Amino acid sequence: MSDQGARRPRADARRNRERVLEAAEQIFATVGLQAHTDDIAREAGVGVGTVYRHFPTKHQLVEAVIARRTESLLTAARAAIRDPDPGEAFRRIFARGADLLGRNRAIAEDVAEGISLPALPPGIKEELFGAMSDLAVRAQAAGQLRADVCPADVVMLVSCVAHSVELTQRLDPGLRRRFLALILDGLRPDAATPLPGRRLDLSDLHRLAAHPRGS
Repeated sequence: MSDQGARRPRADARRNRERVLEAAEQIFATVGLQAHTDDIAREAGVGVGTVYRHFPTKHQLVEAVIARRTESLLTAARAAIRDPDPGEAFRRIFARGADLLGRNRAIAEDVAEGISLPALPPGIKEELFGAMSDLAVRAQAAGQLRADVCPADVVMLVSCVAHSVELTQRLDPGLRRRFLALILDGLRPDAATPLPGRRLDLSDLHRLAAHPRGS
């Protein structure tokens, strides 16, 4: 086979994979984790066999969709660190994370079951945590985020948004904005009262993610 002939199937395979991911993202966003592979294949305009060639299990397809969206959030968080308004940068990325959950029911369900996104490329979870930590520290230094909030608190609050989205999506998708506003107002330093309980750190979250609900 010529080099050109060899490249064409690879290019076709890449295009088909991208179509499957786009279709899966759209269907998971509305149906959630119960979406059927047949529906995804139909939406992508490919056969079910093509879906399974790229993603042998539905779980792997869910992982790929979550990774894709999380990488987009990480890119935005990295850019936000350079924003001259640290408070606005923090609120924007927090809201974007909540929006990601609000627009994708499958991710909201996945996060609501635990406290973080479990299936990500190596290092991306730590990078996202690190970027959110940097944003929080900058906002605190500027007096725009209460000083007693730690990065682990931020991760847990994102999980709270995920849980509220998963519970209320069918009732009223707009409730996500209400919960988000309540959380962001609670993170402001004005009239903040001392927080009870000890501060969590990211190692606590890793342990909780590894053993959810006392398992």
